[in-house]
Amino acid sequence: MKYNLIFLSLFLYGISIQGWSSTVSDTISEQAVSTTDSIKQNQYYVDYSDKFALFLYAKKKYSNFTIRSNDLGKSLEYAPNSPLNIGFGFNYKWLGIGIAFNFNAVNNDDDKYGNTKRLDWQTNIYLKKVVIDFYLQNYKGFYLENTHAIIGGEKDNYYIRPDVHSVSLGIGGMYVFNHERFSYKSAFVQTAIQQKSAGSFLLGANIFLKSLNADSSLFPHDLMPSPTNESVSHKGIYVGVLTAYAHNFIIKKQFFISLSMMASIHLGFIKTNHNGEKYQSDAVPVLHLQPRGSFGINKPRWFAGFSFVSDAYGEVINPEKKDVSFGFASGNYRIFLGWRFDWFSK
Repeated sequence: MKYNLIFLSLFLYGISIQGWSSTVSDTISEQAVSTTDSIKQNQYYVDYSDKFALFLYAKKKYSNFTIRSNDLGKSLEYAPNSPLNIGFGFNYKWLGIGIAFNFNAVNNDDDKYGNTKRLDWQTNIYLKKVVIDFYLQNYKGFYLENTHAIIGGEKDNYYIRPDVHSVSLGIGGMYVFNHERFSYKSAFVQTAIQQKSAGSFLLGANIFLKSLNADSSLFPHDLMPSPTNESVSHKGIYVGVLTAYAHNFIIKKQFFISLSMMASIHLGFIKTNHNGEKYQSDAVPVLHLQPRGSFGINKPRWFAGFSFVSDAYGEVINPEKKDVSFGFASGNYRIFLGWRFDWFSK
């Protein structure tokens, strides 16, 4: 039953559709071992997963991509019109659920950035010994963030592409070696409180699949009047080993700053429809970076702060063999405020 609930909360997480969104929170944590005072602790952190925690939060998710043309010496930076979702949720033992909504009064900018239709499931699962990241993102409708630098014109006038469609699917996991002293849950889930500064190396693996396509060239015709760079679709599968280091810095036992960086070289298998030719398949190295951070205050009765997780992939292309290279970035960030209660503690 426990693992069925984990799978259900992971699968439902982060549904975000035009005009409405709901998210099952990225706060799934390992069940605490009962003690006489229902709080498990060691010298470095205290486990509060037996406390029922309610929280409010605001969250934003994104799925961007970049195209680099070596021939033009320019990079196109595309982004979806991502709403700020506001909601509430709870954490108790191993389960965390949050529901967030897209309020039109807050996200009233379709005339500026275009209309993006999305289905976005993201979750970051923090257990005592393992961290797992999963996301499934389906976005249609993008705008060119650096329109002014590429095409010119007024700064608030963006080049909009409602036909651009992007699908991302990824899963990865890392083992936390120093899990007896370092707690990811204290920084990102708040079901524990780190009392002393500590860090840990992490090791794992992941796989990432990407599909990108459009009805016509991804390069603006104002920039490319001739069809010398007609890239209309791109597919990639990236596989690799993950190595990271994370550290929780504790100030006066209640203020925390958590920083984590993962860096690795993946093997990528890519296919690009370029210049009207058929798909050409290549195996290329791919740089994968994953910064992760959180800061705030974490007390026994309440907590508050800011956190973010980002995944960035960049294809390393030989410009003599291939003129166009792609990069992708996905992630989320959130602001949170929560309270702990003894409602179900024994």
